[in-house]
Amino acid sequence: MVDGIKLSDECLVLEDELLQMRLVSSYDNQLMYYIYEKGKDDRVGYCDLRIGHSAYLYYYGNIGYRIRQQYQGNCYAYRAVRMLLEVAKKLNMDYLIITVSPENVASIKTIEKVGADYIKTVKVPIWHPLYHSERVKRIYRLDL
Repeated sequence: MVDGIKLSDECLVLEDELLQMRLVSSYDNQLMYYIYEKGKDDRVGYCDLRIGHSAYLYYYGNIGYRIRQQYQGNCYAYRAVRMLLEVAKKLNMDYLIITVSPENVASIKTIEKVGADYIKTVKVPIWHPLYHSERVKRIYRLDL
């Protein structure tokens, strides 16, 4: 159950032609999935969907992902985000905020490839937990 919404079985395991994503936790309005190549047990990364909109999530974004170095360059983050979009729609989200550090060129390409629109670059406020590790974020919006 997330944000008072019971997750359907189709949200527990997500698949496309190459990847399978398995829900490993749901807490505090966040769904965490591990990403695998279909038919294999070696985890290639993870992604998460943070549900809702707040000042706190504005800097974190609604979607996060990390692909292990040896699997980068295969569009796995793009594929994972595309699958998460379907979950967000099922959870009645109208749009997603996706953020990225300005120097993360690969992630910027992923975000733009998925169709998100660049809004602006902002400084992370001192009160936000990200402030200690990241000072600037590019903000994108993706209407669902």
